Order: sequence, then C-alpha cells, then structure tokens
Amino acid sequence: MKSLMRKMGREAVSAVNFESMNRVPPMPQLREVRGEIVPGMENVWYEYVPTTYAAAHPLPLVVQLHGGGSDGKRWANITVWHELAETNGLIVIYPNSPDYECWACNARDIQYIFDLIEHVCQKYAIDRSRIYIQGMSNGDQMTLAFTMAHPEILAAAGYMTGPSDEETLDGDRPSGPLPIMQMRGEMDINWNLTPDTPDIYENRYHMNDLNREIWQPVNGVETVAPQLTIQGKDNFLLYAGKNAPIINWEIASMGHREPVYSAQVLWDRLYSGCKRIHGEAVVAKPDVPLNADAHTIILAMGSPMAYQNGQLVSIGASEASAARMFVPADLPHFCPVKTDEMCETEVLCAPVEFFKVIFGADIQYGQAGESCVLSLKDGRRIKLFSQATLFMEQGRYRALQKPCISLCGTFYVPVGELCQMLFGSYVSMADDVLCISDHYAVLGRYTARIMRKLLGGEMRPRKK
Repeated sequence: MKSLMRKMGREAVSAVNFESMNRVPPMPQLREVRGEIVPGMENVWYEYVPTTYAAAHPLPLVVQLHGGGSDGKRWANITVWHELAETNGLIVIYPNSPDYECWACNARDIQYIFDLIEHVCQKYAIDRSRIYIQGMSNGDQMTLAFTMAHPEILAAAGYMTGPSDEETLDGDRPSGPLPIMQMRGEMDINWNLTPDTPDIYENRYHMNDLNREIWQPVNGVETVAPQLTIQGKDNFLLYAGKNAPIINWEIASMGHREPVYSAQVLWDRLYSGCKRIHGEAVVAKPDVPLNADAHTIILAMGSPMAYQNGQLVSIGASEASAARMFVPADLPHFCPVKTDEMCETEVLCAPVEFFKVIFGADIQYGQAGESCVLSLKDGRRIKLFSQATLFMEQGRYRALQKPCISLCGTFYVPVGELCQMLFGSYVSMADDVLCISDHYAVLGRYTARIMRKLLGGEMRPRKK
C-alpha cells in the first residue's frame, strides 16, 4: 500500500491539525447597523434579512446573543442561523453588548434588548407571535435575564452553556411561562468551583438543575418522569408542562461551547412549534418532534427499578436492585499497574428477571438456583450458569467477560454485556448508570444524574 501511495505521489497522513470547530458559509447579506437604542449611546447590531423577504408577509424574528469576549459579527460567523433564515424565512439580529464583549445582564441590558426588538419590529414586517431568543455562555446569562423579565413577548428561548447560579440570579424568577431548551456539554464546568468546594460533582451539575427548576413552577411541570430521547451523543429530556415545555439537552463528551448544529436543533425541536398568541404561549408539534426512545432502558446502581419509555418498572420480583460487579482492588496482579485500572471496570448486574420484564422472556431456574434458562420471544434458548462466564445459546457455548452470580436468592447477570450479545444492543455507562438501547446512544453524566435520582439509585463517591 505504501509503495502504491508513493507511485501516486502522496504520502500517508498521520495527523491533521485544525483551528476552527465550524466553518460557516459566507453571509453577503449580513449588514452592520448603528443607532441609539440605549439613550446617549451608539449601539451596534447586525441584521440578516433573507432574500425572500417581502413587507407583505411578516417573518419570525430570532435574536442571537454572543458570549463573553465576542461580538455580534464574530458570533454570526460561527452559527448557521442565517442559513436557516434563507431556508425557513427568518430575520436574525446579532446585537453587540452595550459594553462590548460582555453582557452585564442588568436592567439596562434587558431594556436594550427589549427596545431593539421593538425597533426591528417597526423597521421590518415581523410576525410578533414568533419572536425567539438564544445566547451562548455569557449570552446565555443575558438570555436568562431577559426571558425572566419579558417572557410575554417571546415564543420560545434557548440557553447554551450558560453558567447560571443562585448568586447570579439574585433570587429573580420568571414572570411568566415560556417554552425553553437548555443545552450543556457533559464536560462543561462551573468556574466557581475550587478543589476545596465540598462535593464538586454535585455542585458541578447543580447549575443545570437550577435553570430547569426555576422554570418548572411557572411552566406547570408536574410530570415525575421526563421523556428521554438519546440520539448519538445528544441526550434530550422533555418535561411536558401544563403551560409550556422544558427541554434539557446534554451533549456527551462536549465542553464549554455551542454545538455547530444548535440552530438546526432549536428550530426543528422547539421554535418551529411555538407561538405567542394574545400573550399566551401556544405549543404545537414542531417540525421534528422529540419522540420517546421506546427501546432505551436505564438502570442505576442500587435501584430495583428501570426506566423505559417514560415509565418506571420493577426489574425483579424480589425487589433486588442493580448491583456493581468488580474484582477486589487489592487482588495481586502480575503487571506493574494500579490494580484498580485493571479491576474496577464499570459493569452493572441486574436480576435475570429483567429479561422477563423488559423483553418478555420466560425464565426457568435449575436446581438450587445455580443455573437458569431464558426462553426468548424469538425462540432462542439461553442457559446461564452461576459463578461462570460460560453460557449456552441454542446448544452452543459462548462466554461473557463478567460472570453470572447467584446471591441471596437472586440470579444476577451482567445485563449490558448480555444485551449486546443477544440483541446487538448499544450500551453506554455514566456514573454508575447504565443505558441499553437499540441504536447508537451515548449516555451523558448529567442525564445519568437525573435518571439516577428518578430511579432512587446510588453513585460511588467521586475523587476531587
């Protein structure tokens, strides 16, 4: 192969360096506008008006708020809202903060955005029932401040990676309901944390809870279990509210940045179905609804329950819980490595009745519970043995990485691995919470945290 490549005049590439996370197509219609919106101050904002605009046909308005250290033009160059403006008929504005590069999130900034929206509505034919706002990081904080003060003029809002905390909010709460979507990367972190902060893990994700919890009462969210949808690394939790929905969006393995496709997700999953009519939030079916993952199952260590399709179900008749299986870390090993690196693998076991509850399998136990036979609905017979990695499928022996164990009258199986081998399931795990799905689905730590609390599970203490 190398000789062939040399003949072709090329060498193999071993590494590729890149600087930009997103390259947005040019925006020839992006226009800089200057004017006095804040009294006594020259304000700058950028407007994108689609080529299809006609004064006789009012268009929705999207307000985009840049993060700290940025401005409207730079923000416009790393988002695809202008592309959606052309394809969906939207007007998009990208204001600079009054102080440039950073939003103060105070009464002046709130009034600035309010007055700027009114200015644009007077300038263009805007469908006032379809005004949306979204910001990233410091722009997220500004979005939160504005939406809490003026939900009555908005159809929906999106928050991206905003580090909100109680001190920032200063006790403020929303003045009315509003459909919202909050996105955060799994690896995003609250900068207020220090190594001395007690329980860093809990504090790290509390800011996510706070943003959701302040909207739950006003949006009329009473549902105990949210609707779970995981698509690749995108974890969505939909909380249906009597007045307006709340969508939590977590992206596994992502840090403090906005995903390049956030505009598409916001429009498809939320904005396209939201209007504000006579002051009331009206939510219809969006262009791409978030349908529940009917075949995604969540288990949490220490919980006797499983989550499936918005419901909590018992995983065993004996109320035995999911348990973590491991080899004792002090076991000697012939390699000069830390034993916990070799032994402390994350594997959850569940009572074998899990396969009856979730997959409708018939179960027959052998003598003294030392073996059991699963009769699957597709006709396959699976024989499992206690204290053994060996199992038999249709008369042929196969092996698991972790053994089945009969303990205290309960026959435990390494449920994730067994689902992989029997059904081709995709399995992921985060903080002692197991996700089993029929498609590519990577469970994020924040979503795992919510599911664990819902199931009443436990998590091993985390090192600081």
